[in-house]
Amino acid sequence: MELSAIVRKEEIFDQLNRILLSPAFANSMILSGFLRFIVEETLEGRAGMLKEYTVGTQVLSKKASYDPQADASVRIHAGRLRKALVDYYKGPGSGDAIFISVPKGTYVPGFESISPKTNGTAIQPEMGIYKPKLAVIPFHCPEEKQLQVLADGLCDQICTELTNFSELAVVSYYTSRKVSSQEVDPRKAGFLVDASYLLTGSIQSSRDQVRIRVQLSRSDNQHQIWACSYEREKSAMDDFSIQDDIVKHVVNQIGGSHGIIFREAAKPTPMKHPLDVKVYDAVFWYYQLLNDINEDIFEKGLEVMKHTVHRHPNYALGWAILGETYVAGFFYGFTCNAEDPLAEAIKCGRKALAMDPHCQHTYQTLCLGYVFQHKWKECLQTIDQWEKLKSKSMGVAGGLGFCLVCAGEYDRGYSLLTESIQLNPYYPWWFNAGLSLYYFQRYEYADAVYWAEKIQRQSLVWDSILKAAAYAEMEDIAAAQVLTKELIGIVPDLSSSLAHILGSFLHSKELINRLLLALRKTGLETSN
Repeated sequence: MELSAIVRKEEIFDQLNRILLSPAFANSMILSGFLRFIVEETLEGRAGMLKEYTVGTQVLSKKASYDPQADASVRIHAGRLRKALVDYYKGPGSGDAIFISVPKGTYVPGFESISPKTNGTAIQPEMGIYKPKLAVIPFHCPEEKQLQVLADGLCDQICTELTNFSELAVVSYYTSRKVSSQEVDPRKAGFLVDASYLLTGSIQSSRDQVRIRVQLSRSDNQHQIWACSYEREKSAMDDFSIQDDIVKHVVNQIGGSHGIIFREAAKPTPMKHPLDVKVYDAVFWYYQLLNDINEDIFEKGLEVMKHTVHRHPNYALGWAILGETYVAGFFYGFTCNAEDPLAEAIKCGRKALAMDPHCQHTYQTLCLGYVFQHKWKECLQTIDQWEKLKSKSMGVAGGLGFCLVCAGEYDRGYSLLTESIQLNPYYPWWFNAGLSLYYFQRYEYADAVYWAEKIQRQSLVWDSILKAAAYAEMEDIAAAQVLTKELIGIVPDLSSSLAHILGSFLHSKELINRLLLALRKTGLETSN
């Protein structure tokens, strides 16, 4: 089919990307890949090659031996594509000027210029929030009934727990198991269930031991991005607590805003399509703020997040990350273009919580805002509310653990911080500050130094303050004085501002005074 003379190639590409950003396409790897492929092939002059076999091998990754007569999957997904396009133009695309269709009996798309139905007002298409879709594929195990029961139990529980992460879309385990019963390879299974990520595994046993291997891979290229192995006593596997520990570790390694899926997605790699650039903006900028904080990154991230929630006002995670961005701006002293950044942060957090009480990042945002507002009661109430959730993100647990330490709930905070770090080593620098404060208040100064050393942030005073105070209490005054001198180089008015710096986030006057007294041993004059 030739293009209409009045429809330019650039207009078609713009329309393609507009469609791909709509919810039905943004959340379907198959539909977006199918439409993108046939449109691009047509625009490149290869419409004559768009046969069922070509679509099957190029879009659905069928093998060269693929027989369209025996396998109807291309026809099935073509039917889904046609329906999705009809629904798009009835809904979010009703005001669009370019019409893309896939007539029955062909895989060559048609392009038409149409008159938008505006009713006097241009209709803005609804843009979808992309959620990575994950499927848990039944673990492979020998023909041993007990192991098969264990495998199904673990997979079902992992799948159930992952549904508590609102940032992910999870294929039901029933569907994954039904697909796997067809004895297809994992890559084909990924396309059949329309999942971008596959969690696979295997279970082996000896006389006394059970070994469970779990892998996470991308379904489009089969690149393995995470793997872990668990060995347990065979006799202990009937204990649900053992199974729960394994499930908890797997879920927190891959799920949530600190999990491997979002760390992988946030890597700044070259992207060909505008869709690819936009879908992970929220998480991408969140990781940029965590890993490379500076005012330029902050300003760009703040604008991206404002734009994201403006376009997607019901995006709970977007509001939560915007709120935490305001907290970061307040903490670092960056310009937020807000009269009260902490009030804005709390406002964002409350919006997110109202939209989705299971968006766990929201609880971290609210608690950090309450800490700097010195609203300790509200902070503790929010943590109590988070703890009532059925499934808890250990990445968020570390953030709430830090807030508990700041609030003077040391043992409770320590428990959450250590569990978080053990389950997921990719955590923000301030978790280390929380543990350093915990050990300092316990008079365990060597451990306080150890965790302060792990902060490793340029242009920040926290690691030097904590190390200098701990060294002074250990009577290593020379080492403490070197650090104090460095601190004065960063903060010239340190003597007069130190009490305010510590009091901005610490509730315990006793701990603040102990830190101040320790630093006075170095010759630093501090005011209470």
